[in-house]
Formats: sequence, structure tokens, C-alpha cells
Amino acid sequence: MLKVDIDNLNQLATTVGTAATDIDNLDVRTLGDTIGAALPGCQLGAACSQAGEFVEGAWLRASQRLQKLSTLVRESASAVQLTDEEFKKRLDTMDFVARGER
Repeated sequence: MLKVDIDNLNQLATTVGTAATDIDNLDVRTLGDTIGAALPGCQLGAACSQAGEFVEGAWLRASQRLQKLSTLVRESASAVQLTDEEFKKRLDTMDFVARGER
């Protein structure tokens, strides 16, 4: 009735959710934390470690936002489907048909 492609919305939610998971799995800190051992006595190691922490935190926040978007799209698809079905039921109780369908 409302001509919303529920399957495409669910596919979008899945794709965005997968991207969120992939981003969350990025490991920046581990490599950044090893630079200090490779360059003992140098301040670069501590800077790289801190930068790795900040970058990984940014990726985590991006992942969390994408996961929220995925959930929102999936819930919206479900709500539209339920609304569409309920709307059709209500029209059916009124014996409503579009012009030319009788």
C-alpha cells in the first residue's frame, strides 16, 4: 500500500550493521603501542600510543553510530510493514477499493 521496499530497508540495515562490526574490529592501538619498544627513550612511542588510543576511540564512536543507524532502519522497516498491513486491514473493513478495481 505505501510502496516502501521493506526488503531493501532490511538489506540496508544489514549492510550498515556489518560495516559497524567491521569498523569496531579495527585494531589501531596494538601496533601503536609497540612503537615505544622499538624506539626506547624516544617520545615518539608515547605519542603514537596516545594517537592510536584516540583513533581507535574515534572508530569506536563511528561504529556505535552506524549500529544505531542500522537498528533505526530495521525498526523503521518493521514499523512501516506493520503500519502498511494495519492500514490495509482498516481499508478492507471499509470495503475501500481503488477506482477501476471492481
